[in-house]
Formats: sequence, C-alpha cells, structure tokens
Amino acid sequence: MIYELRLYSVAPGRMADVHDRFNHHFPALFAKHGVNCVARWNAVAGPDAPRFVYMMAYRDYAERESVWASFYQDDEWWRIRAETNAGHEMVERHDLFFLKPNVAWTADATPDDAVGGLHELVQQQIAPGKNAHANAFLKDTWLPLLREAGARVLGVFDMAAGAGMQKVVLLHAWPDAAAWHKGRRFLDTNETLRSQFAEQRKSLGTAIFQRAEVNLLEPAPGAAIRAGLGRSTP
Repeated sequence: MIYELRLYSVAPGRMADVHDRFNHHFPALFAKHGVNCVARWNAVAGPDAPRFVYMMAYRDYAERESVWASFYQDDEWWRIRAETNAGHEMVERHDLFFLKPNVAWTADATPDDAVGGLHELVQQQIAPGKNAHANAFLKDTWLPLLREAGARVLGVFDMAAGAGMQKVVLLHAWPDAAAWHKGRRFLDTNETLRSQFAEQRKSLGTAIFQRAEVNLLEPAPGAAIRAGLGRSTP
C-alpha cells in the first residue's frame, strides 16, 4: 500500500470553497473513479498555515495512475473545477508526497474508529544512512513515549517520493490543544529521550532525529478520519 499526501496553500478567503468542493462535489466523483481519500484536515499551525491537507491510499502506484487518469478524463471534473474556481484558482501552491508504511507502524485502535481532537503531522528528518537505527528507535522508544505522553499514533511512514527523501512521516492525534502542550513538555524534558539522544551522538556521531517540519491539523468539516487510514490490518 502507498499513500499520497497533499498540502495545499489556499487563496485568501477560499478555504470554505475548498471544503464545499470536497463535501458536495467530490464524493460522487471520487467514488466513480476509485479515489480513496482517507483523511482531510485544516493545517492551523505550521509552515505556510493555514493550509488544506488531505491523504489518499492506493494498493500500489499502478492503481494511483489508473484512478487519476480516469478522473482527469472525466468532463464532469472539468465542469466542477470551472464552476467552483469561479474565475480564480483556489489553490495557489501544492506540495505532494508519496509515503509507504513504516515497519514500526502498529494500530492504536480498531481501524474503523473515528479519531477527532488535534492531529500532528511531523516530517522528521533522519540522519543519513541511519534508517535501520531510526526504525528501532521509533519502535522501542519514540512511539511508546508518544503514547505515554497522551497521543494516539495514526500513522508512521517512510518518505517514498517528495522533498527531503531521508525522512519518516509521523501522524498522531491528541485529545485537544491542552493535551498537545502537556505532551510536548513531557517529551522535551523526558530523561529517557535525553539519554538516548546523548548515547546516539556518542555511538553514531549524530542524533538519529534531526530537524522536523510540524503541522498541527484539525479534521476538516465533514471529514470522518478513521484510525486505520484505509488499512484493514495493523
């Protein structure tokens, strides 16, 4: 399975129009062409916020190419596009990434559970050549501490294509903004993490986790985000 993550910078005053397109025009069109949109958000904090963010799931790249080729050949899409743009492009810029499930990703809930609250999208830079170490660190230390801090892990991905290939992409949910603040303080001051990073610098010459790009997300109006993100099994 692969995922496609899109981050849209929306023209001023047009966010409601984007939501209207997704809520009222796209459901039937996506169903017709087999586009499996598994999550939609507003990015309320982070680079270029506010942004519209959504994620799609496919069996493989061949399915992705097939469904979008069909979509773009449909005259109904071009009619909807012209009607909803109303003479001016809604989206001023978009960033697109392809992701594949990381081996450390295990389910925190049954796949069909709806997950609300405040979500966090982290594009985490990994030290070059340290992917195997990063996977072990994620599984044994980082993800357990995230859960202890109060987060629900929604997804852990390897960056397959997009800006900055040496990354893992983390998606997790907090009950609310207060829980996020409390959780971040817990992680920033956690002695286990401090000692782990110190040991990494000593043994590997660098910390495995380097800079990160973080977006705070709210589920988009009308969007039901399921814990499995389109996966039926952990």
